[in-house]
Amino acid sequence: MTPIHSPAARGISLVFSLLALVALSLAGVALVRSIGTGTLVLGNIGFKQAATLTADTVAQEAIQALRTVTDKKVDLSTAGYYASVDNSKLDVTGQQLPNDTSRQLIVWEADCKHVSSNRVGCVHAPKAATSTLPSNWSAQYVIFRMCKAAGEVNPETCAMPTTSTSGTSTKRGKLDYADYARFGSAASPYYRVIVRIQGDRNTVSYTETLVHF
Repeated sequence: MTPIHSPAARGISLVFSLLALVALSLAGVALVRSIGTGTLVLGNIGFKQAATLTADTVAQEAIQALRTVTDKKVDLSTAGYYASVDNSKLDVTGQQLPNDTSRQLIVWEADCKHVSSNRVGCVHAPKAATSTLPSNWSAQYVIFRMCKAAGEVNPETCAMPTTSTSGTSTKRGKLDYADYARFGSAASPYYRVIVRIQGDRNTVSYTETLVHF
């Protein structure tokens, strides 16, 4: 017996076929977008890593420039050097303290255009790096002496490494700080070297290095 296919049955089959086609199309689009997004993310990570590695060369340049600053007690903005810093107010990227009206910004771009809002406090001028960089890349650095105020080094207000002096004890079984190593401050405070690299696809990388002499 030959089966009879009614027009209604054929219509329902067509609807299910169209729904299946739409589902497959959406799945294909989602797959393509997923692959494209993954490739884009991997590419951005690669650019970020390249920028960060380049920042090491610029940091070395900044450290050498710091050695040439003869009077480290005062600011030298033309060299990107500042004799004091308030770390609680310094906003390196412009996004760390967005709601603080007293924050201090670094002028990575003219008029701090890299900051979305509240550009008050755009005061610290960085130094453009002279290191050889890939085409269309730019690099800047700024150096802060880790002291709360300019002027002579004050161990009470400057971040400084500690040094120890040797000592001996003649009292058996007794722990007394007066008999053991004492700690004091070295002559040089820490310096905070901040580097900003802008590379391909406007990739921006920030690095910080602490150094003392």
